Amino acid sequence: MSERLNKFGEELGELLEFQHISIQEYAERIGTTSKNLIDIISGKVSLSFNLICNISFVSDIPVNYISNVEENFKIDNYINNYLKDKGISIREFINNYHYKDLNKTYNITFKNDLNDYSIARSILKYLRITNPEQIYKENNTIFYKSKNDKPELLALWLEHCYRTVKEQKLGEYKKENIDKLVSFIRLEASQLDFDKEKLIKEFNKNGIFLAIEPDLKGAKIRGAFRVLNNKPAIYITPKYKRYADIYFAILHELAHCKSDFNRAKSGSFISLENSASEEDYEIRADNTAYNWMVNYYDYKDIVINKNYDNNSEIKCFLVYRLAKDKKINYNSELYQKYNPVIAK
Repeated sequence: MSERLNKFGEELGELLEFQHISIQEYAERIGTTSKNLIDIISGKVSLSFNLICNISFVSDIPVNYISNVEENFKIDNYINNYLKDKGISIREFINNYHYKDLNKTYNITFKNDLNDYSIARSILKYLRITNPEQIYKENNTIFYKSKNDKPELLALWLEHCYRTVKEQKLGEYKKENIDKLVSFIRLEASQLDFDKEKLIKEFNKNGIFLAIEPDLKGAKIRGAFRVLNNKPAIYITPKYKRYADIYFAILHELAHCKSDFNRAKSGSFISLENSASEEDYEIRADNTAYNWMVNYYDYKDIVINKNYDNNSEIKCFLVYRLAKDKKINYNSELYQKYNPVIAK
């Protein structure tokens, strides 16, 4: 269901007619001219805060109600202009945000879930923007995008992660803390241990925000690196079910933290599922993560000698890289043994 857009002036005109009050009389009561009141009722001009207060005082209508009607009209106009520009309907617009899944996944509630414009306003409010165009302007600052990327779902996930980390208390961040975290991750991986809360606590202690939060179906997001008020932030989706897979995703974003911190101050680095990037900074982050998992020279020697089983490397990391390089199969006994599904 869609609503007809209206300003408060339309409701005011109906009220005056119902109460048999003339334009001239009411204009005098609220301290304006008859012409201005006619323009307000016809929707040609917006209400000033002073007039909102005067109308509230004279007619006993709450200031908040009048302000909300005016504000909703303004937001709905932004939405309508966007819809006309894109040639889509309001229902298509809210469907792009998978609005039916928002309460379950991100706990977003709607004041009126039978009204498409009300749903759209709730989505924009959650994203902390007033105009849908801002989503795509924000997306323009994201350094790595895929043709399969869905900016609406990406924006929702980034906002959800931000809301998750903003209350985290951080220790001092130093670049050398990255090496400490790499060592911590290697230790956890060597023991085939993955504890979300333990990871978050360790990252926070070392001055980095960390969110491990689900994206919406179809978003295909792996992770992101951002800088929030000069503090690094790493966001990861928990969709990876094996130890090395999710640790690689975290290490990839840590690599961005190491080499792309200043650049991330003006945008986000986004990593997507199954999307090979030719961008230098993505290739560099992948290679850094791989080398943190298994030293390049040790790995090269292992591949040459096919010494896959008898070595001192972290086994889940080694078989992960071997499978990525097509030296072994993902369904091989070696891979299944050393990079198992994360224990519940």
